[in-house]
Amino acid sequence: MIDGAFFIPPRVVDGASIPASSVRKNIMKGNIENVILSTQTQNLIEDLMRQRLSLQTQFEAGIINSVDVTTEIELISKKERKLKEQLIEKLHVTESGEMRSIHHHEPTLENPKDYYITKLANGTKIKGSTYESLLNKLYIHYTDGLSDFSIGKIFKVAVKEKEVTENPDPKTILKDKNDFKRFITDDFAKRDIRHVTELDIKKYCQKWVTSAHPKKKTYLAFKSLLNIIFRYAKRHHIIDENPLESISNKPYLKSCDTTKPKPEDKILSPEEIDSLKEEVRHRMTLKKYGKYYIHGYAMLFAIETGVRVAELCALKWEDILPDRIHIHAQQLHEKLEGGKKYYLAPYTKNEKGISEDGRDFPLTKSIKALLEEIKSLQDEMGIKSEFIFCHEDGEWIKTDAYLTFLRRLCRSKNLKVTNNHALRMSLNSNVLLPLGISVADRAAMLGHSIETNLKFYSYAQKGYLSSVCNLLDKNSERSPLVPPSAYSEDAKIQDSYENSDQKEPLGTPGNPSNIILFDKEKSPRPAKSQAFS
Repeated sequence: MIDGAFFIPPRVVDGASIPASSVRKNIMKGNIENVILSTQTQNLIEDLMRQRLSLQTQFEAGIINSVDVTTEIELISKKERKLKEQLIEKLHVTESGEMRSIHHHEPTLENPKDYYITKLANGTKIKGSTYESLLNKLYIHYTDGLSDFSIGKIFKVAVKEKEVTENPDPKTILKDKNDFKRFITDDFAKRDIRHVTELDIKKYCQKWVTSAHPKKKTYLAFKSLLNIIFRYAKRHHIIDENPLESISNKPYLKSCDTTKPKPEDKILSPEEIDSLKEEVRHRMTLKKYGKYYIHGYAMLFAIETGVRVAELCALKWEDILPDRIHIHAQQLHEKLEGGKKYYLAPYTKNEKGISEDGRDFPLTKSIKALLEEIKSLQDEMGIKSEFIFCHEDGEWIKTDAYLTFLRRLCRSKNLKVTNNHALRMSLNSNVLLPLGISVADRAAMLGHSIETNLKFYSYAQKGYLSSVCNLLDKNSERSPLVPPSAYSEDAKIQDSYENSDQKEPLGTPGNPSNIILFDKEKSPRPAKSQAFS
């Protein structure tokens, strides 16, 4: 896409057919024809924009070649430029109706800069590094496409462009908006982006990191947000240079929090897990909660399987096979006016929007017994639903409600960790790793890469020092302690992984060869009828 060629006027963003301020401005001049011309030009340029996007789609699909697409885009760009020039010739005029002059300043010894400049009716000067840049700025001014050049306004139109051109996950857009509220102060959001210098951004970055002391990941999210804003402004010739391109992360990372979390800040001990189980079972005997305590059952299942929250809510009875659980979907939501809309996505988090048939988790005796208990209760109460974890009316449970339940439950037991992610990490560190299950199989069962399992999921168990001390005491008369097989194998795998030229892609692909194998399903009957008939 050619820089500056794509622009979404706020009338598209806000849904208005004609910019109100443009109407007022032109009616005050007694020139209603200018309003019509401005609107017609915007519509024509939007049509050209759609043609350009269509060409790009055809090129990516292999329908047309690079030569054809380049030729067509050049023609579209010429048409777009001519439309803008025709509009500006009509609107960028003096009181006598003559077009205002555009001056090209060529470099001199006194002023070595090369730029184009013109003056508006109110005396304001507009300058562009190229004629194309100045043309775009005048077009924006006269169509009132973007009269507000504040950082906050640029962010809004940048996100809108991202929504209509990049097919992002709704959660990505929501994260961008939340990050803006989180990182950008009201005063900074009101700053005119055209007047924000590299020094201004450096001062803002330093002030933020020295007061917030964010984690490295949070700082990088902050920097990414700034890039969304300033790259959009440069792409549309609102600014000539992106000041972020010359700002290094190194000085600011020094003020970030680099401390690694302790086990007690990330996982739960086996005793704490047991206390949660006991509390849920106790509540099932109370009238307040009832025996069909579905969020409690969901937590018990999550403890055994380490499923993500979104995967937990999306599990169906048909996903329960005779010897394994097929995890291949998740519950997502998008924010709408007045609430949220929940929907089923046919892929897991690590599959990045493209289904690879998910992953399998062994159907152990304890998991099977738990599922049979849930199914028996649902049959007894006449609950009919394709989803395992559903309310009495058959509606699937929602991620937000489950997380709220889990947070309150953990707090009632005075636990530091209150999220479902801790159950995933606790299963890996407290159960799978000590049992000697290889890191490759652990990663496959939990649905992420080997590197992710080693870096972020494999924690020492709480109270590990006393256990290690006992082992050392027992072996004090021997040669240095030989670590358990699970740890030695992990070390070997990690070394070979880090020294390998070929890194395994993030996420475990569907049907990998390095997980525990199960016999193929022999009957074509639905799993529900096989396991829970």
